[in-house]
Amino acid sequence: MEALRALGDRIRGDRLGRNLTQQHVAQLAGISLPTYRKLESGEGTIEVRHLARVLAILGHVERLIEVVPPVSLPPDPKALASLLRQRARQKVRTSS
Repeated sequence: MEALRALGDRIRGDRLGRNLTQQHVAQLAGISLPTYRKLESGEGTIEVRHLARVLAILGHVERLIEVVPPVSLPPDPKALASLLRQRARQKVRTSS
């Protein structure tokens, strides 16, 4: 995903600007060095909690929203209502 790569680039730039090693930030975040490297490269899969920890360490938790794409909802209330989850009904028990 392009957003993850861009976020990883920003994290790398911020880390380098603070003169921190990947190993140091990984240790502070409680994650392995390979996991941290995946985060910076934007490759593979990463857990949101790991990303949140790294962003908190660097003081940028608000950047977490950048990886969530905007959701466009239908403007028509009837169309929106059709998307809402409905509960399944249980069978009514009859006493014998």
